[in-house]
Amino acid sequence: VGGPACGLGEVQPEQVATAGAGEAAPGAPGRGAAPAGTGARPGSDADAPATPRLLELLSLAEDEPRLSALTPYLTDPEPAVRRTAVTVLTETVPPGTGPALAAALADPDAGVRAAAAASLRELVETLEPEPALGDALVAALSEADPVARAAALDVLRALRLGDTGLFAASLSDADTGVRIAAVRALVSVDAVGELARAATADPSREVRVALAKALAAVTAARPDGATSAGVGPDVVRSALTGLLDDPDALVRAAAYEALGTTGCPAPLAARARTALSEPAWQVRAGAAAALSLAAADLAVPALAKALADPNADVRKAAVTALTRHRAAEGARAALATATTDPDADVRAYAARAR
Repeated sequence: VGGPACGLGEVQPEQVATAGAGEAAPGAPGRGAAPAGTGARPGSDADAPATPRLLELLSLAEDEPRLSALTPYLTDPEPAVRRTAVTVLTETVPPGTGPALAAALADPDAGVRAAAAASLRELVETLEPEPALGDALVAALSEADPVARAAALDVLRALRLGDTGLFAASLSDADTGVRIAAVRALVSVDAVGELARAATADPSREVRVALAKALAAVTAARPDGATSAGVGPDVVRSALTGLLDDPDALVRAAAYEALGTTGCPAPLAARARTALSEPAWQVRAGAAAALSLAAADLAVPALAKALADPNADVRKAAVTALTRHRAAEGARAALATATTDPDADVRAYAARAR
């Protein structure tokens, strides 16, 4: 951040010549273009020749086969055939597609598992939340591949096939992406206590940021600040207070921003006012968001001063926060000054707020 600008010079176009017909891009066999005579079709592996089994499968796909017809290909010894079978299954979606794709998350080939994970996410809105699918997804949470575990959590969450205990167990997963998926899942079941306990304990910055946002999300879903488990807003604020001391600026920024949803009592408002002078603009923007729910006599003067911040995102956050205090003395005058801001977005936000 900062420092003098460094000119990189002018970019000139290169003259490029290709060998072969101009209608087709050059490519070596097995590297994106099918060799002549292989008969490869869309949906098959680009890196593999079209074997008789692949040609047979692709021919079968044109008739929208039942799952029973595709099952032999889903268990074929060749990974290329199994990957293509997953593609065909995703395109045709016969009854039983969900459990079959979930079972493919346990495939020995990483490419098949990745294809199954992508297909499950693509089809999640059309899949039936049947017990067989839930059982297969729960089984996938024990797989060694984090891609499979994360996809299983996302689908369990979307189809509401999991519970707090199941999702909370994945908060200790070794993979960062899986733990983030677990955080999203816990939000879907209002598991405030589990999210609050994990807030400051995770070693990953990305997960702690996700936890801060999750705590705001579960609070925003209930205007009274309570949750289905009876956990009050003090538990959430206590967890966010711990994140305000995080050594990472992005985590602190997310925690301050969350206070703009959960509430910002006087002690935390004083910290947010101080944070408006932090070096990281993300923290300053988050602090401005937190002050939107602070007492007006403390928030308005601090936000008015933040309208002179060198970063446009901070000024935009300050304008947005001031709109929550429009009835307070000085707020309208501060917003009027923001209508002449050099940044068009800040001017637009200020004009709308007035």
